[in-house]
Amino acid sequence: MDSPGRYFDGQRPVPRSVTVRRLAAGLDIRPEDDGPAIIWPLGEIRLERHGAEAHLHRVTADRDTGERLTLPLAAFELMMGSALAALPSGRAGEASNRRILVWSVAAIASVVFLLLVGLPLFARLAVPLVPWRWEEAIGRSVEPQVVEFLAERSGRSIRFCGRDNPAGRAALDAMVSRLTAGTTLRGPLVVDVVDIPLVNAFAMPGGRIYLFRPILDMAEGPDEVAGVLAHEIGHVRNRDSLRAIIHGGALSLVIGLVIGDVTGGSTLAIMGKVLAGQAYSRENESEADRVSVELMRKAGADPRAINLFFRRISPFGQASRSVTDLLAAHPVTEDRIAEVERLAAGSAGQPRGPILDTGEWQALKSICGAARKP
Repeated sequence: MDSPGRYFDGQRPVPRSVTVRRLAAGLDIRPEDDGPAIIWPLGEIRLERHGAEAHLHRVTADRDTGERLTLPLAAFELMMGSALAALPSGRAGEASNRRILVWSVAAIASVVFLLLVGLPLFARLAVPLVPWRWEEAIGRSVEPQVVEFLAERSGRSIRFCGRDNPAGRAALDAMVSRLTAGTTLRGPLVVDVVDIPLVNAFAMPGGRIYLFRPILDMAEGPDEVAGVLAHEIGHVRNRDSLRAIIHGGALSLVIGLVIGDVTGGSTLAIMGKVLAGQAYSRENESEADRVSVELMRKAGADPRAINLFFRRISPFGQASRSVTDLLAAHPVTEDRIAEVERLAAGSAGQPRGPILDTGEWQALKSICGAARKP
């Protein structure tokens, strides 16, 4: 049987009067203006019931074509007979929406995988391919951004101690020399004490290490400072900062691609802030602790001294809220402290004495001037 209807071609808003006839494989739509017949296969028809009308939508390859057909519901149901039950129903474009949803979920999953697995893996594989001179150049390029960030964080200009204090500088150099004696590094270390009121220490690519003044003020002996410094040397030896730079740079590039900023103008600033406040992975921190114990043992100093310092400033020690910067950058847990104790207990030999003598220690403590509270 035939049924009158209205047909929209999806291109013009004006409907055409048509006569609809059932075929074995679909619907035969005949315009009353003697236009060519239009065939809708059954598998491409979506049905919506609106009162006494049947609203049909055409979906091809999960894509809504925009074509619409309206005819009396009773006539359509009679026309379709038993085939009506097999006819897909739902709003037009529902299949397309499902496809969009599936692709959106897949895209989000891909981004999550990239952030959690892809970028760290890329950074780990890329680090061994970077020559030391390139790493030094990277360190020099991000250092101004780090200094600027630290100045903003501390609220004052940055001063590097020891440049006008030969005795303090000599004591610091002696500590570095004794810690690295017999240790293979890819290049020379450059260690400075920075006079800003933050309890922190970190290493940049290329062997650049910053010790912040409050570490010297709070330490009760040279081995405590040496333990912190040896930990940072561990990060240098393992190239953890370079890995963080590569990871952060790749991440900023991905973000830039998403937001349309790929000029690189903000990349160094992002990387500098990552370095100045970053939290290494647990694996990175554990390996740096292992290096700290190794270097302290070789220097004849007490490998456990770093634990005395960490216990003093940690939440399970006597820390105040003003000395949490080091803990934020290098989270200290009882497990880490216990692991240092275990490694130190397995070290051969006993400490021969503090890494610096009394005079050197006093010179280092005063490298920035009179002692102050952080």
